[in-house]
Amino acid sequence: MTAKFKYPILVLLLISQLAFSQSQQSNVNQKFFEVDQDIEALHKELADVRRQMRELEIRVSIPEIRKEINRLIQLPVMTHEILLKNGTIVKGKIIQEDMNRVIIQTQIGQLTLSKDNIQLTRKIDLPKANCVVEGPITDEVHENKRVFKGKMKNEGVRRADFARIVFYLYDEATNLLASDSTIVSGNYHMYKSGVQTDATIEPGNSFNFECSVEAPENKPVSYYIKKIKWEEFD
Repeated sequence: MTAKFKYPILVLLLISQLAFSQSQQSNVNQKFFEVDQDIEALHKELADVRRQMRELEIRVSIPEIRKEINRLIQLPVMTHEILLKNGTIVKGKIIQEDMNRVIIQTQIGQLTLSKDNIQLTRKIDLPKANCVVEGPITDEVHENKRVFKGKMKNEGVRRADFARIVFYLYDEATNLLASDSTIVSGNYHMYKSGVQTDATIEPGNSFNFECSVEAPENKPVSYYIKKIKWEEFD
């Protein structure tokens, strides 16, 4: 009887061992698959972090890069125009002159010109800003102040820096009662010094303004006068 069941029992043991091995292999494969998935997710997260760090470094470094470029590029102010006898026109800034020659700083460097070759030398009218009030000014009368609202436009050909409007309040006897001003917020600009501001107006642009002037009590305002001022830097 024992010999009769010897081989079937062995076969059952082998089948059982094979099934156990396959089950273990499946678990191992599943674990490896899960680990591979986790590693892939970590790689993606790390790539995202690196990308965000690069973007942050670029945003931080751009103002410094602009500042260095502005310091390196020092173009001369065009103050003179020289007409040569051969018809050539040279523009730049005269930095030295004597009886025989003229040294002019141009955008490509210094040029030394003999006066024998010069037909005419003249100054160049530099581009200017021209800020004006565009449209009507609203005058709001309050108990102890006047509020003026309107729009300022740059009709010139260059940028206006720190454009401001000043209001002067007068009584009937032309006595000055009060005055105040406001700087118009407009275009963004970075100067060669690295200073940044949004108080510039590019040619053709216009921006709203509001100016509040405290009025003295018991002194009625008869009329007001406005003045527009601005700067022109680099």
